[in-house]
This record gives sequence, C-alpha cells and structure tokens, in this order.
Amino acid sequence: MKKILVGALLICGFSSCAQELTCADFKTGEFLIPADSLNAQSFKVIRKDGQQIEFDEKGDETLVDIQYKDDCNYILTYNENSKNLDELAKYINASGGIKVEVLKIEGDTLTYSGVIENDSLRYEMPGKLVKLK
Repeated sequence: MKKILVGALLICGFSSCAQELTCADFKTGEFLIPADSLNAQSFKVIRKDGQQIEFDEKGDETLVDIQYKDDCNYILTYNENSKNLDELAKYINASGGIKVEVLKIEGDTLTYSGVIENDSLRYEMPGKLVKLK
C-alpha cells in the first residue's frame, strides 16, 4: 500500500512541474521571434507594462505599444518616439496596427496570426513567439 501511495505522490509531483503556459504568461518576459519564411532575421523581444522592445540581430531596437483586448488578443502599434520608425511602421500605425490573435500554445512557443488591414489591403502574418524567461 505504501508503494502505491508513494507512486501516486510522485506522479502528482511530476505533473505539477510540467505546468502548461497560458496567454497571460506571454504578457511579460523575454522572448524570441525566430526567423522564418516571412522574416529573414530573428528578433529578441522584451515585454513589460504594455510595451515591448524588439531587438534585431544588429542590436537596433524598436519600441512597440501593446493594447490588450484580452489575454489572447491584442493590437501592436509602433511607438512614435522610436528612433528608427520607417515608412512601413508608419503605414502599419495608420492602418490601426497589427491585430494579433493567439492560435495555440505548445510548450514554450506561442503561435499567432497577425493581421494588417485597411480599406485597400488585408495582409496576414503568421508567426511564433518563444518564451525565454
């Protein structure tokens, strides 16, 4: 009987250590947006207090504001005070930002769909966000 009880306690202990991440776990911390077929380079992202700082592979940074609709849906707009705000970022802001919807979370990786949309354009950007810390 003691062996069964010890086994049950071990199983419960191991299952509680393998905690599943939720959308809320991706609101703060350090992340990686890995390079893929749409993005030639990866980006390190630090999120805190409704903002994120994106660092490209050269170390250049861009400040992005996050407006949460709920834990799994939010809008990204480029902060107007960013030093390197290019024409694309200005166009995205003028279009209402990038509307992001979380599609799934597997392990430490969040898969999302981002949409830029205005009167003449609808562009979808799928991607991944990997939690580092």
